[in-house]
Amino acid sequence: MYKIIFTFSAILVLISSSSFAQRSTSNRDFGLLKKYSNKPSIEVSYGLSNITLNGNDYGLADAGMLEMKLGFTRENQSRYGSDILNYKNRFLFLSNASSDNYSKSNNPGTENDLWRFGFGNKEGYGIKLGSVSIMPYSSNSLAWSELSYPVSDESVSDNSALADFNNAFRFGTTTEAGINLQLAPGFSIQPKYEISDIFPRHLFGKQLMSSVIEISGLFAIDGFTNSIMKNAPVAGTIVSFVLKNAYEYGFYQLRKNQMNWPFTSVAPLRYSTFKLGMTFTF
Repeated sequence: MYKIIFTFSAILVLISSSSFAQRSTSNRDFGLLKKYSNKPSIEVSYGLSNITLNGNDYGLADAGMLEMKLGFTRENQSRYGSDILNYKNRFLFLSNASSDNYSKSNNPGTENDLWRFGFGNKEGYGIKLGSVSIMPYSSNSLAWSELSYPVSDESVSDNSALADFNNAFRFGTTTEAGINLQLAPGFSIQPKYEISDIFPRHLFGKQLMSSVIEISGLFAIDGFTNSIMKNAPVAGTIVSFVLKNAYEYGFYQLRKNQMNWPFTSVAPLRYSTFKLGMTFTF
């Protein structure tokens, strides 16, 4: 845990330095540049996670996930209409998913604790309705995680299956679908669903090619939905959200048993999490 917090803190220092440089530049009057500048944001979330490996929970109890994201948010009028917003958020995050955080008293299985940190982005088109904005989004992240559980616990059905993950840093990826409901200037809530995969080992070549295939599909969807946005902006906003997240869900289902699909590989440890978040934008 201390290694994770130290690394996350070091990244924050770098981001703070970058932020200071941006602020110094933004003090100059660049007109339109100021209009579209990013605003700092803080997001806190809580969710309930189901943990599986190749479809089996191996006796691990469900986890409650606490998460904080620090980032920069841009929300501006899109070229498709005055009420159609272009929403983007770049962030660092730190999460703790633990059976101790689980809200239900009836949570059988082995106690477990996971710390993770990483960075990612979320983006989408939104609809402005007076003082309220509805901004559905899709999000992707890279993460480094450390899981721990007592190996002596007999309720873990197969220690050997989980051995590659216990008390070790592991790389992984995350996809998330959510709706950013901006209820007041600077404040919004987000119901969201996340799938996070943790790899027992990092096969760079296969991982790279699998990611290229995934991203190529997203580019194709962007081209298709942009054509819809030109003719029917409100419908295009919804279609973009549905198609992107349906595609990501399908792609991650293909990775459920092979972490580097379509290439032969082992199954990732998977956290499937329903979350509710609050964001403060300054």
